[in-house]
Amino acid sequence: MEHSQVFTRKLSLSDLIYAASGYKESDQNQLVCQLIVEGRGSIDEQVLQKAVEKAAHSNPAIRAQLRGFWGIKYWSSTGPLPRIKTIHQEWDGHYRQDSTFIDKPLDLIHGPVAEIIQVIGEKTYLVFRIHHAVTDGVGLMDYVRCVFQALNHQQSESFYSKVTVERLPPGNLKAIPPKVTNALIPFPLDNMNHQEFDRSRLWTRLIIPGKDNKILLKTILAIAELARGCSEESIRIHVPASLRRHVPREKTSANLIGMVRLDVEKSDTCRTLVKKFNARLEEKQELPIAANSLTSKLTFWVPLRLLRKLEKMAMGKMLERPRFQCSGTASSLGKIEFQEFSTDTFKANGCYGIPVPPLGSPLMAVLVSHDNATEIVLSANRTLISECSMGKISEQFKQIIEISR
Repeated sequence: MEHSQVFTRKLSLSDLIYAASGYKESDQNQLVCQLIVEGRGSIDEQVLQKAVEKAAHSNPAIRAQLRGFWGIKYWSSTGPLPRIKTIHQEWDGHYRQDSTFIDKPLDLIHGPVAEIIQVIGEKTYLVFRIHHAVTDGVGLMDYVRCVFQALNHQQSESFYSKVTVERLPPGNLKAIPPKVTNALIPFPLDNMNHQEFDRSRLWTRLIIPGKDNKILLKTILAIAELARGCSEESIRIHVPASLRRHVPREKTSANLIGMVRLDVEKSDTCRTLVKKFNARLEEKQELPIAANSLTSKLTFWVPLRLLRKLEKMAMGKMLERPRFQCSGTASSLGKIEFQEFSTDTFKANGCYGIPVPPLGSPLMAVLVSHDNATEIVLSANRTLISECSMGKISEQFKQIIEISR
């Protein structure tokens, strides 16, 4: 496809579900993917604007706009470019309730669906944000890379493929393990006396020094240990897996993430987890099952406004009496090189992803690795946990990781 043409793509079922979390700028607690690059120096706003314009030619999703009606909903790259803003204030890169540049709502109808916020103080933080209805964590990394490649006058790959989950091979229904309806939660529910449910979430940034190729496995084991406590129970952990391996020639920004369900025993080690994980992938457990079902197709005919109300009602009931299908989710955004996220005027020395508000999982961990360390961000819903308990659970998690090293 020529870059001069307007890119369009049908909404997938995943896109629609993420859009139901909020699609207007007035909708709070949207599912927004966020990556923060920490460094020294800064990038001139006009230079960044030109780089974003160039990046949009290779990655049209960053100009996506939700178009159509009823069952005919699609993305069109006719929306505005990502919003760029520079803030001069001190920030240490950790959770602060008054950080207004984190979790800010985006608009899928009018745009922009993405933004870049440069926070300049003693250190500089580049906050890349994009609505999860537009792309997933892999697509977020591609978006960030496209911008830095443009800043460094490099040619970027083209992400014009229209492949979606509905066009992937069908999943293996027989490989799906029995459903868990009341998974153990890895922290005390000490914040459940709220009359109104707060769907926002707390997050904490942990830096694990050194190079560790097993850090994702150790994270899975740590979450399972926190959830299990003194019991001997098997713990269900969800691990997102990119479905792009099933379409290796396609370069797309679509939501192409499946879920591997791991049942972690007390006796499990990193080695046994690798075997379990590989077995689940061989069974094609992570591929979508219901993407082309009649129920899924009928969902597209539900107006977004009604879908949004139904989603809020469902989440309210779930949080009133939390019955999770897993004890936690562990997701890795892979390994990055600081050189690829640096420019002549900005030198990166840190990078981490902030998980979307975890509504279907009590605790979520997102990992980004580099040569010097792995950065892990833990996130939990504010209705379920207090700031004090979040601090304690983070310390316990870090201690378990350090003991395993």
